[in-house]
Amino acid sequence: MAMIDKTPVMDISPWPAGRGFEGATDWWEHVMDSDEKQRLDHLMGVALLDADIRDRLVNERDASLFTAFGLSQDTQTWLREIRAYSLIELAQAIVSRAQSEAFAGS
Repeated sequence: MAMIDKTPVMDISPWPAGRGFEGATDWWEHVMDSDEKQRLDHLMGVALLDADIRDRLVNERDASLFTAFGLSQDTQTWLREIRAYSLIELAQAIVSRAQSEAFAGS
């Protein structure tokens, strides 16, 4: 007898009401319950999975994308100021800032 995979598929696409999978509401509730650093981590994770989101993040610095992930105005401004031309460069800048803030707080 064949085994049926019942692993849930979560729809993490914010527009326009996702891509037709279930679980989007649960995922977005989790994102919005997270602190800002985790919301930014989630955004980066989605950008790894979705080329459109990656383009909007890296090339356009799309304000509606930042708003969808609940990022503060300070974080949005900071993200727009980063000189990065790839997701890797953007991730490196984010990690570098996080490390410098952690070092300064020590």
